[in-house]
Amino acid sequence: MKLAIQFPSEVEVITEEVARFRALSPADRLRSIRGLLAAGALMMRISPKADFLRNYTLEQENRARQAVKEFLARHAS
Repeated sequence: MKLAIQFPSEVEVITEEVARFRALSPADRLRSIRGLLAAGALMMRISPKADFLRNYTLEQENRARQAVKEFLARHAS
């Protein structure tokens, strides 16, 4: 079925968003990133699964830390 409306592809949308981000000043880029992090933190706080998300995040951080320790133990001279 051919629609009269053409929607942009995901690639086009991402390309436009990247161009907009790159056009920002360094301060505005940081502000944008901080805004995204704040929005994510808010979503985690108000989520009915907040405890799970907090525990999962800590578990993933601990696993990453342990993997680095094991890697260094195996490969450090």
